[in-house]
Amino acid sequence: MKLVERVKKFPTQVIARAKYDDLLYTLLQIGAASLAVSAPALAAVSIFITTVQKKEGSYPKHKLKNSFYHFRKTGLISVESHHGNTCIELTKEGERRARLCGVGKILSGNVTSGGKKWDGKWRIIFFDLTNEKTRERDAIRLMLKRCGFVFLQKSVWIYPHDCSSEIDFLRSFFRLGEKEFRLVVSSDIGESDYLRKHFSLLL
Repeated sequence: MKLVERVKKFPTQVIARAKYDDLLYTLLQIGAASLAVSAPALAAVSIFITTVQKKEGSYPKHKLKNSFYHFRKTGLISVESHHGNTCIELTKEGERRARLCGVGKILSGNVTSGGKKWDGKWRIIFFDLTNEKTRERDAIRLMLKRCGFVFLQKSVWIYPHDCSSEIDFLRSFFRLGEKEFRLVVSSDIGESDYLRKHFSLLL
C-alpha cells in the first residue's frame, strides 16, 4: 500500500480504535461480576450484547457482536467457564486499554455531563492521601479540575451532577480505599449561590 493511501486511512483507524476503547471502558465500568451468568459458553456473545445494552443502550447489536469477536481475536477479553457460569472478563491488555481510555476521558473533561437538569443535590469529594502518595494526589486534583469540579477547601471538591461512575473509576485506577477517596451526596451545603451561578444551575 502506498504511503498516501495509508495516511488517508489514519482518521478512520483512529476513530475505530477510539470506539473500541470506549466499549472497553464500558466493560470496565460494568465489571466482571455482571458478565458472569449460568449459560453455555456459546451464549457468551448474547450475554455480552445484553449486558452492554443495559448499560449503554446506544450500541447497535450488530456492532456489539462484531466488537465481541474482535476483542476475543485480539486478546482483549477472555471467555471462561467457572462452576457452571460463563464469565467474560477483560484481559490485562484489555483492562490497560480501558483504563487509559478512562483517564483520557477525564483529562479531556469528556465524562461528566453538565447539560442535564440538576436534581438539587451536591456531589462532594473528599480525599486524604498520605505523603507517600503525592503523585496520586496531584493527578486526582488535575482530573477533578478538568472534569469541572470546583475546589472548596483542602482536598475537598464539589460538583452538582452524578459522577459516581467516574469516582469509582478513579478510586480503582489509583487503587485507593473508600476512606482515602470518598464521595458524599448532600442537598444542603449552606451558602451555595456562587456555586449555582458558577454551574448555571436551574432546578
